[in-house]
Order: sequence, then structure tokens, then C-alpha cells
Amino acid sequence: MTQPTRIAGAPGLAMAALFGLVSGAGAQPPRPMSGSVRGIVVDSLLGNGPLANATIELVELGRATLSDARGVFRFDSVPGGRYTLSFTHATLSSIGFSPADRVIQLGAGIDISVTLATPNGASLYRRLCPGVPEPKTGMLLGTLADAASDAVIPGAEVKGEWTEITVSRTAAMTRRPRQVRATVDPNGRFQLCGIPSDVAVLVRATASGVTGQAIELRLEDRPFAIRRLTIDVADTTRPATARVSGKVTADGLPLGDAQVLVLGTDKVVKTGADGAFTLEGLKGGTQMIEARAIGYSRQRVQIEVRPAHEVTTTLALSRAATTMPELNVTARNRTRSEFEQRRLTNIGGYFLTREDIVRKGSIRTEDLFRGLAGITVEPVGINDYRIVSLRGGSGFSSVCEPSVFIDGLRIPLDPEAGLSLPVLPDDIEGIEIHQGPGSAPLQYRAMGQNCGVILIWTRRGAR
Repeated sequence: MTQPTRIAGAPGLAMAALFGLVSGAGAQPPRPMSGSVRGIVVDSLLGNGPLANATIELVELGRATLSDARGVFRFDSVPGGRYTLSFTHATLSSIGFSPADRVIQLGAGIDISVTLATPNGASLYRRLCPGVPEPKTGMLLGTLADAASDAVIPGAEVKGEWTEITVSRTAAMTRRPRQVRATVDPNGRFQLCGIPSDVAVLVRATASGVTGQAIELRLEDRPFAIRRLTIDVADTTRPATARVSGKVTADGLPLGDAQVLVLGTDKVVKTGADGAFTLEGLKGGTQMIEARAIGYSRQRVQIEVRPAHEVTTTLALSRAATTMPELNVTARNRTRSEFEQRRLTNIGGYFLTREDIVRKGSIRTEDLFRGLAGITVEPVGINDYRIVSLRGGSGFSSVCEPSVFIDGLRIPLDPEAGLSLPVLPDDIEGIEIHQGPGSAPLQYRAMGQNCGVILIWTRRGAR
């Protein structure tokens, strides 16, 4: 008879040995107890794409990381559990906006992917601006602070202004100024609701009886924009001591003889041969700087200037669809001779010589046309002007915009790019104003254009 096998030792050891034999037959490596959380931050408010440099926090673990240039982030060695993911961005924080948190459930040893996103501008607009919005309108979220101390200015007023143009069935044009207002809250934030998304809006702040410089805002058919504004609320008798310097470039090279101006002021300078410029005697606060040159599309940038401080910036211009040809010596002499001949023979039109231009002492070219019979100069936006002829129109209105030629090249004045003439009085040798096309030289009588013609001859083209 076979005797049962006995295992010496305590019963617990025997069971342990037996368990070891059984479990060892199909042993698996221990499962890791931590996993990872990776994902992407998507922005629908600021740029409609991945959001770089967003701060993502794994709240319960007190861990944070930044999204990379592709909006991607990752947390490794995360134990299984229930967690809250929050994220923010410097621009969003500046207006006090916090996107909604995301709750995730992470299993032990599991890797998961998540997408964090801001709400789209349309939904934010509906939430912050209740009521049924009008078509093609949006909102501006912003902050207002003192330019010197950076302290918030609660109770200040921020105003958005624009011109609404309507055309009746009889072709009569009506221009009606429109505006919306907002009050800055105790945290320095404001929101302007119902501003148009298809035209330029002038935004300016007023605090302690001081009104800051206007900035130009274009929503470009978007429902939402963010801006930080500053204003110098100190004693208005204090000298303006801020400076803005920099360079204007084109195709990566310095651009000389470009105009650089502060919108809404009489501050305007020309760049040197090295493209450099300096604007002095500026008030502190948010400013808009514009660079323009003949043959190039203008550029505007918003900057913040502190009293008694200097800000540097670079403005890069791109070539316009049409460029100004360089006149040779023969063409220059012929141009000046023809201008003088038309002026002296009194064939029609109004002429401004170099001496007349110097005598007027105008800063802007548009100012040279003020007071001339049949011509009016209308302000448009912050620093643009529209030259209108009161004669020669067609249909039900006698008002029209004359064709403008500079050194023989027609200059299209695009309302979207700015209506001001891209030349300074200092650079002009002579101007001809022809109320109708009949008195203008034949080559400048535009087909189908029954309005006037303005011929501007620069000193470059005439000397």
C-alpha cells in the first residue's frame, strides 16, 4: 500500500510551498500601477488651432506642465484614479477667463489621451452678451490699466465707435455714427458687446477726465477679440516724454523715406536710409503706430508706451499690387515742364506749386485740399481721410471720389488698407486738382469716371 507523502515542517509552510508550485506554473509579470495622461490643447478663441504655452494642471497631484508649439502636453507616472485637468493661458488670464475643467478617470497602468479646448467665440459671445445678436456683430473683451503704475482703473469708460453707411432706393447715402459703451469692473476688465465684425471700430478709454488714444479694432468677421489697453491718467500738464523707435523694412531690407506716424496725433516722421525712425514727445498708454510708403501696403501695430520710457518695434511692409516706377531724367524734366505749361496757360483746374505747399505748412497731404472750392476732406477712422469732389458725380448724388495719380501712376485708395494719401507734403513738388475729367490731361481721364482727377507730382519725380 502506498503511503502518502508528508512534507516536514509547519502546516503554513507546506501550504505556501504548494501555492508556489501552483502559481509558478502560469506566473505573469506584475502590472505597473501608474500610467500617463497626454493630450492637446485646442484654441477656438485666439487663433483657431493648437494653443502653445498653455499651462495644464493635474489638480489632485499638484503637477503642472506647458503645452508645446503644437499644443501637445504629457504627464507621466500618474497613479490610477479620478483627476481634474485644468488649463489656462496668459492672454485668457488677462481678461479673467478660465476655461472649464475636464474630469478624467485613469485606470492603473493605463495611458489615456484627452483634448482640452476653449469654447468657440460664438458660444462665448452668446453667454456674455445675452439676447439675440445682430448679424455680423461681435464682442471685445479687454482690460484697462494705468500706463505708469499698471494699476487697474475700475469705473473708467471704454467706448467703441464706428460709422454705419446705408444706401436708400434712390441711391442716397446716409452716414450715421454708432457707438457702444462699457464700464471697467473692479478687476480692471470690460466687455463691449454688439460691435460690427465687418468694419473698423475705434476703441478708446476715458478715466479721471483723461481720454486715451484710440486704437483700431477689426474683428475680420470673427465674433470675439481680446485687447489690453493702458492710459496715462496723471496730470495732463506733465510733459509727454515717451518715445517709440525702430525700423521699417521691406523684403527683409531697411526701407528709407517711409512715413511712420502715431494714429490720432500729429506725430509723423520719415525713416532714414537705414530704415530707422524715432517718435518723441508721446503720451503714455496704448498707441497705434503706422508705417506707409508708396508702392507698399501699410502696416499698423498696437504698442504700449510707459511715460518717460522708450519702446522699440519693427514694421515690415509688403509690396502692393502696383508699384511706383522710377522716372528717368528726361521723364522728370518733361513732367515738370508739362505741369508748368498747364498751370500758366490756365486750361482749367486748380494748381498748388511747391511754394504754395510750403506756405500752407500742412502736416498731412489731405490738409492741403481744405478750403478749396468743390473739394471736401472727410475724416475716416483714426488717421485716414477721404477726399470728396462735390461735382461730377452721377445718378442721384453729385458727390464722388476723384481719381488720384502720383507721378503718373494711379493710386487705388482701398478703404480696407486706409484712405490717406501715401505721400507727405515735404515730398510734393506740385498738385493739380481737376474738378471734372474734361480739363485733365487725356491720359488721366479714367474710363467711365465722371468725377475729378488729382495729379500729385513728387520732388523725386519732378527734379
